[in-house]
Amino acid sequence: MPLLRDVLGRYDPTHTRAMALYLSWLAVAYADANEPEEAAAIAERVITLSADVASERTAERVRVIRARLNEYADVPEVRAVLGAAA
Repeated sequence: MPLLRDVLGRYDPTHTRAMALYLSWLAVAYADANEPEEAAAIAERVITLSADVASERTAERVRVIRARLNEYADVPEVRAVLGAAA
């Protein structure tokens, strides 16, 4: 996760679709690592980026993230993201 986070920190932000996809994998990785607050923060960014992109792939990744975060629905940060993405 640190490597992906470092690379994304230097990634060209004008590549919105690619950034949303890479961040989606990072969000799931944080959820898998039992870091729901961090996963929620990244998921929020993915959702925001995806709203500006007409891409079925990014929409599918948002669905994957939401499904993965459902396990942590009792965490306030996650609950906020799930509610906003509904």
